[in-house]
Amino acid sequence: MTINLSSDDDYYLSDKLVNNLNKMFKHISSKEGLEDNNVNLRFISSKEMKELNSHYRGINKDTNVLSFENQDLSKDHTKNIGDIAISYRYVKNEAITQEKNLDDHIMHMFTHGILHILGYDHNNHHKANDMESKEIEFLSKFNIINPYTL
Repeated sequence: MTINLSSDDDYYLSDKLVNNLNKMFKHISSKEGLEDNNVNLRFISSKEMKELNSHYRGINKDTNVLSFENQDLSKDHTKNIGDIAISYRYVKNEAITQEKNLDDHIMHMFTHGILHILGYDHNNHHKANDMESKEIEFLSKFNIINPYTL
């Protein structure tokens, strides 16, 4: 289980964060019954995120995270479950505004993105509660407090 990570050079990702992202992916994969899978994670600019959000969701603004499940026929062979895009500056500004640790917030956005790829969503109150409970559970394993109570 690996993360194929890419980022623009000016986005600082500590070795500890990268290690924890990989550990989180392994933890979620284990708990959700995935075996030997990988995911693509890219930290992108606000401009790139706005373009993705506009193209795929019809929303012409920046956002924190977008996920894309791999629906290609090769999925069984490549073991790639999908792509996650995180708008680094957006998430950094959210962390500052919400007085959260940046690495913890990135871990949350990554977890949120993985759960979307696995079919979880927050389209109604019941589904949102289920998804948030999973996020809280997974984040707690890394001593990250409930991001919804801040």
